[in-house]
Amino acid sequence: MKKLTIMFAVLVLVSAALAQPGPGGPGGRRGMGPGMGFGMGGGFGLLMMPEVQKEIGLTEQQMQQIQQLMVQQREQMQTLMPQLRDATPEQRQQLMQQAMQKWDEAIGKILQPAQKTRLRELRLQAEGTFALMRPDVAKELNLSEEQKKKIGSIMEQYRQKQMQLWQQGPAPDADRQARFQQMQQLRQQMDKELLAVLTAQQQEQWKKMQGKPFEFPRGPGRGPGMGPGMRPGGPGAPAGGGGGPREL
Repeated sequence: MKKLTIMFAVLVLVSAALAQPGPGGPGGRRGMGPGMGFGMGGGFGLLMMPEVQKEIGLTEQQMQQIQQLMVQQREQMQTLMPQLRDATPEQRQQLMQQAMQKWDEAIGKILQPAQKTRLRELRLQAEGTFALMRPDVAKELNLSEEQKKKIGSIMEQYRQKQMQLWQQGPAPDADRQARFQQMQQLRQQMDKELLAVLTAQQQEQWKKMQGKPFEFPRGPGRGPGMGPGMRPGGPGAPAGGGGGPREL
């Protein structure tokens, strides 16, 4: 398990390093600023958490299969690295999306249908309103083109605001709490505006898609890709849900 966790950490760090800010956000993904998205590991990231493993009933055999899969994915990432370095933000985004789709499909073959469903619910809770940018989520909610544009615009506005906070540099100990509160306020404001774009029926569907609320572990390095001030889930997400770390 320790070896598996280390390999996942390497994968996330490599992916994050390549996701440099470009048009529409790091890696070209609109609305994703530092610490404002879920970890690049997607389903892998959640499956590394013992609490999630227990929640979905992961067996020892399945964990061994996932460990083997992780080794394969690490090798694929090493092959993909040169392409990612030389790619434009848009190309990089497409390459990573293709890779992650393959990884998600591979994970889906290991999990039972009920486990797969629950992992997707947890992933939506972990991503919070950022998941509204995902094509599969937009399709399930039946978002109109106008709604998609509004969501992208709102995320871009708050990405810019968060970038301004990050460009101030590391905060002294005395200012960290203030910075933390500012980040929380930004996330809460963004969540409120994003949910306002949805109709009442879509908001109800969004809640159903996330399933039973899950309490993600808190503390340094424990959240699924959350950054400073990112309250799990945000307004509209189930109480105790995650607010981060990427379609099962």
